[in-house]
Amino acid sequence: MTAFETLLALRAAAQAEGIPTLRDKTFSRLIKEVRARGAERILEIGAAVGISGAAMLLAAENARLVTIEKRAEYADRARKTFRALSLDGRAEVLEGDADEIVPLLSGGYDFILLDGPKGKYLSYLPHLKALLKTGGALFADNVSLREYGLKHTERRNRTAKQNMEAFCAAVFFDGDFSAQRYEEEDGVLLAEKIR
Repeated sequence: MTAFETLLALRAAAQAEGIPTLRDKTFSRLIKEVRARGAERILEIGAAVGISGAAMLLAAENARLVTIEKRAEYADRARKTFRALSLDGRAEVLEGDADEIVPLLSGGYDFILLDGPKGKYLSYLPHLKALLKTGGALFADNVSLREYGLKHTERRNRTAKQNMEAFCAAVFFDGDFSAQRYEEEDGVLLAEKIR
């Protein structure tokens, strides 16, 4: 079994348990973008059990990944996913709240996958922009918030949607980004930092 076949088996197992993973078309788009860009330094917010992080590392064989996961049990499983695919030497799992970790990060990243708390995307944006190299890409998942599990109070869901709309607008109106939005599945915003 190839590493990618092993990854797909791990992904199917996670999905069967109800663990959030990128949907099929979004997963394929992520792999395609990382591979095409030849990313070397990747940041992921929202590791879950390491499926998308491992996919990015397999797509960009020279890349190193820093991934953030708040839930201890998911962070532990992400480490196991990386070990199972012999990627643990290229992946660093930071366990904790992205609200606290993201502002402390430094250095330039070629690619950032934003798939953490949906209501926080806007507050992360200034930090992520500073961390992203010119020519690097920000890949934000669930920007349409249609299929994503909005199972909180109506007010909290409305606030998350308003914050997401503000995040998308901020990226599109920022002259330092060239952005596209894909409405398939639950929506992806892909923004390249052009200066």
